[in-house]
Amino acid sequence: MSSRALVFDYDGVLAEIGSESPLPGIIRILEELKDKYKILIASTRSTEFLVKQVPVADGYIGICGLEILVEGMLIYPLKALDKARSSQLNDLAGALKTSCLRVELKKNMMGWTMGLGISWRRCVGKPVDVIGVEEKAVEAGLYLFRYQRPFLEIYVAEASKARGVSFVRRLLGLSWVSYFGDSESDMEVFPEVENPVFVRNEYNQHMSPGNVVEVRQGDLAGFLERLL
Repeated sequence: MSSRALVFDYDGVLAEIGSESPLPGIIRILEELKDKYKILIASTRSTEFLVKQVPVADGYIGICGLEILVEGMLIYPLKALDKARSSQLNDLAGALKTSCLRVELKKNMMGWTMGLGISWRRCVGKPVDVIGVEEKAVEAGLYLFRYQRPFLEIYVAEASKARGVSFVRRLLGLSWVSYFGDSESDMEVFPEVENPVFVRNEYNQHMSPGNVVEVRQGDLAGFLERLL
């Protein structure tokens, strides 16, 4: 059993932003890499979605670390299992009416809403209903993650990919981890791993991740093939 792992964000890394499907040929490469590494996915997306899109992975850190599927176990922070807060997220989602918005309810594998993603990239400015939902989320004590682009995530409890990766690392006894990320939610993971890799794409040109390996998303498949 390998004690080395490759951990990937999904959107902007294994898939182009705005596309549900993984990059051409990437699943085959990940499957071949399993001979040498554990393959893990860490994303703000729902775990169920990640399992569907990347079925070859050995484990999943979904909903920004609030749901972990590994070794046949589903694992949650206790604070994330608050049904009242889950209901609040559903109500907030229902208040988002502007047609240009893209709204994602992040449900766990038991069907509870644990997160809400809101994108207004296609809108002209920040819609009033997004501002209202943001204010209500703050009042309710929900956890907000703001990006430097027109995107906002709201969670039932404090969410952290870094904490999720750290937990899975201890659980699996991993001695070496390479993490591939592209957005603000990935930056906290980079200092915690031996080999951080920043995946550059058209939506993160504003970011300067510092002293890390950098690869363009279009070159990712070739980069990974060199690890075989």
